[in-house]
Formats: sequence, C-alpha cells, structure tokens
Amino acid sequence: MLHAIKLALRKLFVKGQYTLTRTISLAVGLAFGMLILSEVFYYYSYDGFYPDADRIYTVQTSFKRDKQKGEFENYPRVSGGVAPGIKAEVPGVELATRLNSIGSHVVYDGEKKGYKAKVVLADEHWVDVVPRPMISGNPVEILARPMACMVSSELAESMGGNVIGNQIELKRYPGKKMTIQGVFKALPENTNYPYDILVSMVSITEFFAWDGSNNWIGNDRYMAYVKLQPGINPEDLAPALRQMQEKYQDIKRLEEEQGGMVLKYVLKPIKAIYKNNHKDMLVILSTIALAVLFVSLMNYFLLTLSILVNRAKTSAIYKTCGAQANNIRQLIFVESLTLFVLALALASLLLWVFKPFAEAQLGHSLTSAVNPGVLWPLLGVLVTWLVLMSYLPARYFSRIPVSTAFRSYRQKKNSWKLGLLALQFAGASFILTLMVIVTLQYDQMRHADHGYRTEGIYYGSTASMNGSQVQMVVNELNALADVEQVSLGYSVPIEYASGNNVLSPDGNRELFNVADFYEVDEHYFSMLEIPIIQGHPFSSEATSINNVMVSQKAADLLTVYNKWTDGIVGKPLIITEHEPTTIQGSFSDFIIGPLSKPDDRPSVFFFKPQHVFIQEKNELPSMSLTVLIKVQGNGQHGVRDKIAAVFNKVLPKKDAQIRSLADEQLLSYADEKGFRNAMLAGNFVILLITIIGLLGYTTNEATRRQKELAIRRINGARLSDLVQFFVVELQYMAIPAVLLGLVGAWYTASKWMQNFAYKIPLHWSLFVLCSFVILMTVAVVAIVNYVRIGNRNPVEALRYE
Repeated sequence: MLHAIKLALRKLFVKGQYTLTRTISLAVGLAFGMLILSEVFYYYSYDGFYPDADRIYTVQTSFKRDKQKGEFENYPRVSGGVAPGIKAEVPGVELATRLNSIGSHVVYDGEKKGYKAKVVLADEHWVDVVPRPMISGNPVEILARPMACMVSSELAESMGGNVIGNQIELKRYPGKKMTIQGVFKALPENTNYPYDILVSMVSITEFFAWDGSNNWIGNDRYMAYVKLQPGINPEDLAPALRQMQEKYQDIKRLEEEQGGMVLKYVLKPIKAIYKNNHKDMLVILSTIALAVLFVSLMNYFLLTLSILVNRAKTSAIYKTCGAQANNIRQLIFVESLTLFVLALALASLLLWVFKPFAEAQLGHSLTSAVNPGVLWPLLGVLVTWLVLMSYLPARYFSRIPVSTAFRSYRQKKNSWKLGLLALQFAGASFILTLMVIVTLQYDQMRHADHGYRTEGIYYGSTASMNGSQVQMVVNELNALADVEQVSLGYSVPIEYASGNNVLSPDGNRELFNVADFYEVDEHYFSMLEIPIIQGHPFSSEATSINNVMVSQKAADLLTVYNKWTDGIVGKPLIITEHEPTTIQGSFSDFIIGPLSKPDDRPSVFFFKPQHVFIQEKNELPSMSLTVLIKVQGNGQHGVRDKIAAVFNKVLPKKDAQIRSLADEQLLSYADEKGFRNAMLAGNFVILLITIIGLLGYTTNEATRRQKELAIRRINGARLSDLVQFFVVELQYMAIPAVLLGLVGAWYTASKWMQNFAYKIPLHWSLFVLCSFVILMTVAVVAIVNYVRIGNRNPVEALRYE
C-alpha cells in the first residue's frame, strides 16, 4: 500500500495529468452538492432530537371548508381540550401535552433591558412528551405555578447567566411580571415549533381575555403532541378518536346540522411534518444536487479515462514486472483517493469562504446542520462518490491488454467520451432551463399586483402604549409634512388572518369560513387603495360601528347560499365571534399573504372609528393595534426614522419597530428568492464543470487526431473547414442531450409550479432560448479550443512518422 501511495503521489503531480483541473472540477461539484444535499437531509432531521421521536405525533384538525363537495384539509392546531382528552379517552396514547404560542415579543428584564424572544404557554406534561434537557429547575413544578416561566440557555446567557429568581415582562403586556424559575437547553434550529420562553399554562388568563385551554370547539390555536405506546399504529386510533368526539363535542348533532362530516382529528409523525410541507422543494433540491454531483463525476471520468489512455504503456510495464490487476486497481484507487481528499479540502474551503452568503439563502446557520441526521447520510453519499470515481477508472486501466499497449495504444473510438459529455450537456440544459423558470416565477410573484398598495405604506405596533399615547402618536404623525394619512387596525394584508365562520340567517348552519381582519377605521381602505365594488366606504359620519365590508368572493358565496337576488348591501350577517352586523358593501379580492402560499378564503373587515379604538385602548392597554402610515409619494428618504421618532416619544425603551409594507411583502418571498439563488449557483457550477469537460474533450480529441489534422492542413484544408467539421460532429451529440435536459426541466418545473396559485406559462420559446444558449456555449468553447490547437505547426505532429 505504501508503494502504491508513493507511485500515485509521484504520478499525479507530473505534467499532463490534469491534476489541478480535475481537483477544481471535483471541488466545485462537491461544495455545491454537499451544501444542497445537507439542506435536504437537514429537512429530514427536523424534530428528530426529541427522546422517542419515532413515537411522538402532532394532533391536527382535519376539516372541510365546503361542506358539500370539498376535500378534507389539515390544520396543525387544535382546541385546548383535545390533547388532555386524547390522553384520557384514547387507548394506546401514553402521554399528551399542549403548547399555546403567545407570539414573538420584546421581553424586559428588571433593568428594563429588552430582548427578542418567542413566548409559549405550556402545561406540566411538556417534560413527558417534548422535553429539553434542564440546566436548572424542575419543569413539572414550574409549569404548574401561575406566572412562573423557564427560559432557554441562549436567552439566559444574553441576560447575564444567573437568571433564576429574576422577573421579566413582555412589552405588549406591561405590568405582567413573570418569575424565571428554570433554564432549559436551547432548541436547535431544526424544529417546527421554536420558543425561547415557556410560561405555565395556568397563567393563560394574564395574557388572554378568555381561558380556552379546556374548550373542545373553536379557538384552535394549540399545538398538541401525543406519545404513543410502542407498536401502536396511529391509524388504528381513528375509532377511539371518533368516540371521544361523540362524547365531548356532540359531533353527531353537528354533522346533522352541517349536512355531513366536517371535523375529525388525525395524528402526524412529528419527524415528518417539515419534510411533508416541503415535499416538492425536497425533490427539486435533491435533483439539482445529484445533477451537479453527477455532472462533476462524469467530467472526472472524461478527463481521467483520457489520461489513462496515454498511460497504457505504464500499465503494460507494471504487468510484465509481475503486477496483478488488483495491484493496478489499488494504484488508481490511491490516486483517486488523493484527488478526492484534495477536492474535499478545497470544497470545505469554498464553503467556509461563502458561508455568510449560504446562510443568508438557507435561512439558518451551517453549523445547525452538523447533526447525526445530516452527517451520516452525507457521509454515505461521499463514500459512494469515492467508490464510483475509483472503481470505474481502475477497472478500465487494469484491463488494457499488454500486447496492444506496446503497439502505441490509442483509443480508436470516442463514443464513450461523447456519452459522458452528452450527460454533462443534459445536466447543464436541465439546470439552466429550470433556473430561468424559477427566476421568472419569482419575478412575477414579486412584481404582481396583490390588490392593495404597498409603496409608501409603513406600520408599527402600539404595544406598551395606552389610549392617550396612541392618540398623541396619531396626532403627531398627521402633523408631519411627509405623512399623507394615518389609519388604525389590527393587521395588514401581507399577514395571515384568523378564521371565523359565516352563519346562515337563522344562525343554525355554518356556510363558509372567512379570513377575519377584525376592525379597521375609516381610512384603512383608501390608504391601501383597495377598491370598493358595492356600497360605500367606511365613514365616521355615515357608518355604524361593527358594520362589515366583505370581499367579492364572500359576496358571491352569500348570494348563492342565501339566494339573494337584490344585492348584499344592507343585508344582516352573522359571523362567529362577532355580534350580528349589517353588510356595508363589498371590496375587490386581494392576495392574503404571499402569492406563493395565498390564503384563498373570502375576507371581511369590521368598522370601528378611530376615537373608539382610542377609547378601548385606554380600557384595555394590552390590546395591540397596528398604526398604518401613508407617506407622500412612494416614501421619502429618512421618513421611517421620523415615524420611529414619533413612536419613541411615548415608548419607555425607545425601541419602536417601524416596518415598510413593501419590504415585508418582499420578505415574504424569501424562500423563493433563496431557491432562485440556489439555482443560479447551481447553474454556474454545472456550466463551469461542463466547460472544463468540454475543453478536456476537445483537447484530447484534437490530440488523438493530430496526424489527421496535420495531413489535412498540408493538403490545403482551411482551418475554418476543419473546425466546422469537428463542431458539427459535436453538435450532433449535443442537440439530443440538450433536448433530454429540456424534457427533465419541463417535468420538474411543472411539478414545482403546482404549488402556486399564480404561475408563469411554460411557453415553448423559453425552452428554445435555453437550448440555444447551451448549444451556442458548446460551439463557442469548442471553436476557441479547436482554433488554438489547429494553429499549431502540422510538422510537429508528423515529425516522428
């Protein structure tokens, strides 16, 4: 083995072995391939860190929106009483717990220093189902005490380390003091349900006006986890779940009223939640990574086998000196291993250099992917890669006949080279076409009309303000020269809305679910330029408090369900969680959330004048409003800082966060942008590798046929004719390969775009353009290299004849 290592190292670093070219080609392919494959494996590792993760399931609500013909849809939250009910009523369930998110908040310590944290209510069974290692404190006792909490080790460290006994409060809930009684090890990034602070569930009434922790219908905001007994199949629990519903929800009566089954519960493996929500993305990322690795490997074979042809006499000499086929294969394996180690080191260096860019696109740190769920499968891929890159060249080299090698052995046919090159062209065509489609889809979503104005719209929260302070902020904002209009509401269209049900006029049947944006004032619609189709806009003079404005989609459904023939304006309406109301009018449907994941429900807004908002804010200071500000034009330079300064006048910590609606809309497409950038990087990598392979092929082909070229040149053939001959021969292979790549790109893009409600048309011209780019690149690279080689003196090729 030591002798083989010496020979391999000596041979690799001599002229003509393309060691640097092969190493760079392998390194670039490995760097990109490892990065993308590690992301795929990272998706599969989500929530696998919990003890007995294979037995932990989330409880999801399965429901129908359309009672008549709709399919069941799953929602990952349940009502508060479901988790303990399942534990008590369903045999085979060993343990159950529930979590209730309060949201992301600014948390103040005793010195009024602020920290950002995700806050969640948890019951005392958390430690039995989805626990984290405790650094200090008893979680069972802590989660049973009112206003007791535990914080993550990361948050504790940022607070100074020794935090036990300290009191904290949320910016949105001033005066609500919580005592830190425990510290748990911070959650890794690969979790579906992150949090930094766990507050006892019995503290719920301090943050919510109504304690829904034990209700069975509605208020489905709880994440429920159950741990099944060993060997239990979750599908076998369906009858017991049904019996539980009959006992506690009177489900039979509800189904009779609704005209069929509309609600049930399903159990989903905790480890499968994230990957199931990104199935199409995983398929595409895996395809891209494997395509890059495959093209890189084909390029390595192309260069390596071409080199081994020129080393045929070396193989023959080894054999005549007594070397066996295994000895020769061992030599090539050591050479391949050396190249692999060099390429792996260079790939690691590239990942380190581009780490900030990669983390920005992936949305998490690269170190978070360093876990067994990622490292072991990635190691398996690398070992497979090493075996392939070693075995085939070694087998080829060891089988060169001795007698043939001593007669100036040359590979007579180049079909195997063309085959390897064709695979690279197919991969390049696939990646380029897919990149163009993804880029166009991203640009269409980013620039599409969402149905409301975003430019020049800013908004901020009234958390930690009272009503008088909100009034002061509104007055001072209106006084700013840059500000055109100020409005109050609860949210903006880019955010997802809560759901409530529209009832029949008699209140006995649920007709459909709506995205409920709750109350807005008289300026909201005009500020966001949402068109009013029927009726009149909200007005402080002419509109009654609690009147409702419905979207066109809701208006159409109401007309059909209630058989209204004279319009909807002025009709009475009942929506759950609200008092009976009157329809003020209808507005044009807009996109709720991002276009990539739009909420397709009808939407509703209720009216509340600004002065009533202020009055209620005085009565309930913890109520958080959204202040929307429309500035002159599309936004002046520094106007955000001016708005923040107005908010900070009344905020004790001067920590106002003013967001731009246009920027937030753009951020909602961060996943699509990251995917597009991954495609751009993959396209660059695979084109680079393909060009390297093409240069190697054309160089070897010209060298193999150098005598033919020389004779043709001496006999008067023009260089342009010779180059044309070689390039046309190359294009005969390239065209079918590129077409194969286009077919793969069309199929993959079609599957990916099924997730989008709005998509670009896959026009044939797009595929023609991409194929033209690849074929022209092939032609240009080949022409340049053939011209360079063809200009050599033909005498040099014939001097030894």
